Amino acid sequence: MKALRILAAWCALCLCAGAGADDAVPNPDARARLVKVADGRLLAPDIARIVNRGEVVVAMVADDNPPFFSVKDGVLVGTDVDMAQRVARELGVRVRFDRSPASFDAVAEAVAAGRADLGISRLARTLRRGQYVHFSNTYMRLGHALLINRVRFAALAGDRPLQEVIRNFDGKLGVIANSSWEEFGRRNFPKAQLVRFKSWPEVVAAARSGAVVAAYRDELEVQQIVRNDPGLALSLRTVTFEDLESPLAMMVGIGDPTLLSFVNEVIAQWVDKPTVNSVLKAIK
Repeated sequence: MKALRILAAWCALCLCAGAGADDAVPNPDARARLVKVADGRLLAPDIARIVNRGEVVVAMVADDNPPFFSVKDGVLVGTDVDMAQRVARELGVRVRFDRSPASFDAVAEAVAAGRADLGISRLARTLRRGQYVHFSNTYMRLGHALLINRVRFAALAGDRPLQEVIRNFDGKLGVIANSSWEEFGRRNFPKAQLVRFKSWPEVVAAARSGAVVAAYRDELEVQQIVRNDPGLALSLRTVTFEDLESPLAMMVGIGDPTLLSFVNEVIAQWVDKPTVNSVLKAIK
């Protein structure tokens, strides 16, 4: 009897060892979870939802932000608009932009709540947003920069070297409220007195008037201020950081894993991704 038990065990081991990946029994539940759409395809539920609807809903902040997104001659255009249309085209659906969000954080919240499939608005990956949405892979990187009021900064610095003052900045720092820059400001300049403004033009105006010592945003926006009005270089100066960057990404709901994977693949196959230089040329 003992010999028979040993023989049975040995046969079971041989059968297991001889079974390859091709012999594996398919998981019937995996196929059952797919959804059949009108054209007969079986798709993941999050993709099927969009295909059956016939449109992908993209949340985008209300205020224009050229060249990423803005209305020109009644048409919404820009690099982020192109990205959304690229995703829609690959899904075979149209795109509908929801521009009701009043802030960048509100865009992420719309995606988290399921009111939009995607969020695209020059959105940076942040630790706080990462707690309630999925980030796509990065499609553009922007360095951090300060727009500094020369007079106010000189009074703050005294005899200290520029680098020391910047790294230990403890003056008033203007940021856009409910944006990634508010979070970046708290983390990168913990001694600063953050002053929140509704819009970037208000932040710039505060830096020009001296209401804040510096305005904090990405290198693209900061460089544009002086490029558009060279005379401002007399009262304002720019400082960029090589070791700080703002990675731009799309946002996807936590319940849409296949959509996230699909978006990442669209980004991976996007050969001519936007860069700071290409965006500056577009602005010109």
